Amino acid sequence: MKVMVFVQMEPKDETGAMPSEELLAAMGAYNEELVKAGIMLEVGGLKPTSAGARVAFQGGTTSVVDGPFTESKEIVVGYWVWEVGSLEEAVEWARRCPSDPDRTTTPARARVRHLPSGAPAGVARGVDACGCSAG
Repeated sequence: MKVMVFVQMEPKDETGAMPSEELLAAMGAYNEELVKAGIMLEVGGLKPTSAGARVAFQGGTTSVVDGPFTESKEIVVGYWVWEVGSLEEAVEWARRCPSDPDRTTTPARARVRHLPSGAPAGVARGVDACGCSAG
């Protein structure tokens, strides 16, 4: 089973400051564990929302809003793609993710979502579930 794990924080945490050396080392060791276990397929961090845009679809029209997205409750700051045996296994791996011990006001979150294999029913190859061209 393939899953995507989204790492989320609040927009106010988007300061551009790098994590501590200790946390970076712990994350590096954690990622190595994922690789050694054979479940890591992909990992990545995202630039701040100030470097992004939001495209909204409504009533047959689109609108674009440039970042930052300070009105959002949570933003995705990074992700992993894992191949695991079950959702329970993915959750157990996510629980082991290192976190900043100084972070006491608002939690960072990891959301685990199943990535189905193949295209959803009725969706053409090369087009995702919202009807957007994937190529």
